[in-house]
Amino acid sequence: MARYLNGATIMTTPIPRSLEVAREAGFGGIEARAERLLTDADELRETANAVREGEVWSLNGIRISLRPDGSLDRDQLSADLDGRLEACRAIGAKALLAVPPRLAGVDEATARAGVREGLELARERAGADGVSVAFEFLGFFDCPIRTPDAAARTVDGLEDVNLVLDSYHWHASGSGSLDWFPVERLAMVHLNDAPPKPPAQIEDADRLLPGLGVIRLVALLDALRARGYRGPWSLETFNPEYWAENPRLVAQHGAAALDALFSRES
Repeated sequence: MARYLNGATIMTTPIPRSLEVAREAGFGGIEARAERLLTDADELRETANAVREGEVWSLNGIRISLRPDGSLDRDQLSADLDGRLEACRAIGAKALLAVPPRLAGVDEATARAGVREGLELARERAGADGVSVAFEFLGFFDCPIRTPDAAARTVDGLEDVNLVLDSYHWHASGSGSLDWFPVERLAMVHLNDAPPKPPAQIEDADRLLPGLGVIRLVALLDALRARGYRGPWSLETFNPEYWAENPRLVAQHGAAALDALFSRES
């Protein structure tokens, strides 16, 4: 069972150091955060020198930029792809994660065509470098693609675009059924937890380690297993309180939280 450490969990830690603590905690690799590599050429170079073959599952990530009317901002997306694909090549990332925009007042039907066009562009550009594209819906109420079913409709018929399911976004979207979610296209699951707030009020910075919140994680794992998912898992929080802690301890506690979660599967 492959497990990865998402860079958002220890965001303020340089990526070469993140690689070290991930190895020490027993993770098979990392998901690298694009923000660090796009703004620091030295860190990009040091990461490229430090990474081992297959150790970076993804670069996380790129937003599919839409205009207020829901149409694709193709120029912005093309420009964003340039630096991210350069980083993917440098560190050997297997996948580029893509997310929809947070765009209040735009519904799914209006946004879907633009997001699909953006995913097609990303797939074409990334595929030329041997990098896959994986799309992750966001469960927040100001995101037009915010449920598993909406994600399924968005990628329907798009070849070579995979999916990512994040437990936090699943919870924020209402923890709905995964019966119609195309698990056969699921490339990665992000695991985390949420505090006891109404889903409409939670934000990324509220994310907790698995087992410390209210998300029905065992039910989620059982549902995915029952549908045949046997792919990788990643620990992803986005909590500034963890960023202030020793990254080695955060990674170790996260690995222990995953061990405890998987031991509870029914």
